[in-house]
Amino acid sequence: MRRLGFGLLLLTAVVVVACGRQVTPNPVGIGPGGAPEGYMSVFFDVAQPFNFSTYQYWIVFNTSGNKLTPDTQPANSNWAAYSEGIEVEGNGGAAFARAVQFVKDPSKPHAVPAFVSLQPTPQQLQLNVNSNGSQTEFNVIFQRSIFLGPLSSPAPLATPWLYNGFTTQADVQNNLVFVDSMGAGGKNPPQYVSPVLNTWQCFDDTFTALSSGIQIDPPAQIVQIQIANNPSPTPSVTPSAVPCSSDEGDFRHGP
Repeated sequence: MRRLGFGLLLLTAVVVVACGRQVTPNPVGIGPGGAPEGYMSVFFDVAQPFNFSTYQYWIVFNTSGNKLTPDTQPANSNWAAYSEGIEVEGNGGAAFARAVQFVKDPSKPHAVPAFVSLQPTPQQLQLNVNSNGSQTEFNVIFQRSIFLGPLSSPAPLATPWLYNGFTTQADVQNNLVFVDSMGAGGKNPPQYVSPVLNTWQCFDDTFTALSSGIQIDPPAQIVQIQIANNPSPTPSVTPSAVPCSSDEGDFRHGP
């Protein structure tokens, strides 16, 4: 079920605009969503313009291979579905993206993991904070290998990924306070079940957030997330990588 009210109207308008624009081929090495080889592109849409001073916007990946979807009750699984993520937040009117690795202390299996900020270069992690011109969509393009930090075990490129999108607020202890997710329950059950993201394949998929009519502040209400992937040219994880065609169009937001 699509988000109700304004979110549905906005989504419909975006699709109409996308269908009316000319689709041009991507340059060689650039796949759907503008992702170069070895990169992933994420478009994150909300119902009304972002409020970066109040909310943080997350795309969280489970790269461990344990088949768990990241959810809004991570303590129930001892954060087992949280491997890495991209957070977009703001400070003083500016917004920025950071790459995070969730690192558990083996001696404290039930404790909240440390949120370790990775250190990608500007080329490895790029943010367009207003990718649709309406301040309701941002785009992050990142090199998947930034998640291959020294603390990764197993290597996150070795298995298909699962994901979820979240809007959060930080409390005084800097813990995550969930406001919305891709699931029908928003910050509560029922939770989202992620599709499998095969990172050795070229794909460009748009996922609509589910809803049961829960009232959420529109700048925090997730409408949809699009994820596009361009495999590495010489992947080491599988011999069956499917590269993006050099004449493949930009399929963002559907036909």
